Amino acid sequence: MIDEATLRHLYLDEKRSIRAIAILTQMPVHTVRELLGQYQIPRRTAGFQPAHPAPTTLDEATLRRMYLEDMRSIREIATSLDLSTRSVYDALVRYRIPRRSGGYRRTVAPAVSPEQQGTLTETTLRRLYEQNGESIASIAQSLGCPPSRVRDALVRWNIPRRRRGRRYGTV
Repeated sequence: MIDEATLRHLYLDEKRSIRAIAILTQMPVHTVRELLGQYQIPRRTAGFQPAHPAPTTLDEATLRRMYLEDMRSIREIATSLDLSTRSVYDALVRYRIPRRSGGYRRTVAPAVSPEQQGTLTETTLRRLYEQNGESIASIAQSLGCPPSRVRDALVRWNIPRRRRGRRYGTV
């Protein structure tokens, strides 16, 4: 039989589970459960409970800076602050910080400089794409803009796009 002080220490202070206490004391699980009731030791809720819970205070200013300004993910914030991702997510909800869309974050295309802004004209695009036979990707790279901008310009100026891949007869 296990005394009340030992059971209180194992269950409340060391946060051991009923099953772990039963194994440690070589008693059946139901006996440990009955002793908790007999000694009026309050039961914990089911589930994992760390022995040393992480600090649950995550102030709004820090979270806004890390999530919105530094563009860090929930996982990155949780790792750096030694919190669970659920704690960070709950803090976002509590402070009403809008979530970004999930998934892989694409790198932002470099900004187009003012001198390059006007270089994508219909005549330039026709010369590079139709006459020189350059690809959308190579035109975009030379102009310092994303390929989608070049493709949108092709559609806007009704320049017929080529099929993807190599041209017939080229090696």
